[in-house]
Amino acid sequence: MIPFTQTEIAPLADRAYFDFMLGSIERATHHIWVSLFIYDIRPSRDIGGKVLALTTALIDKKLHGLDVRVLLAGHLNTADIAAANLASGLYLKEFGVPHRRSVHDNTQLGSHAKYVICDEMAIVGSQNWTDDGFRLNIEDAIVLKGDAVFLLESEFLRQWELGKGLPKP
Repeated sequence: MIPFTQTEIAPLADRAYFDFMLGSIERATHHIWVSLFIYDIRPSRDIGGKVLALTTALIDKKLHGLDVRVLLAGHLNTADIAAANLASGLYLKEFGVPHRRSVHDNTQLGSHAKYVICDEMAIVGSQNWTDDGFRLNIEDAIVLKGDAVFLLESEFLRQWELGKGLPKP
């Protein structure tokens, strides 16, 4: 364990996640780094439109010069999850948001992490960016500020360097 003396932690109630996340993205001024297992922007699956709303906010911040990056699970054995992440990656690419797949060697399938770093704050939880994750599932998250965020940032950058782009057709 690494002791942190300068870290604040707060729980984030299940149904508060979306509004808090959207507000955090909209208030960001430097960088937004997203690491998710499932990101499903497909219209037939984003019934409530919340994934599109978060994606639109990311795109807007990228267009305004922020460092926006999205890291998604790479090797997936479930075709539907792979299709969701691919569709989201293609959408992000269309709008110039850098996207990579988290991949490792043949013994690991990639990241199952779910967190977002907005400037000097991180939201870490169980939420995938899916309609089920926002409307139906019971999810947990915490908000971190301080030293612990720097550790998470370095892990994100390490995973980013190991990541790969979209699969070749």
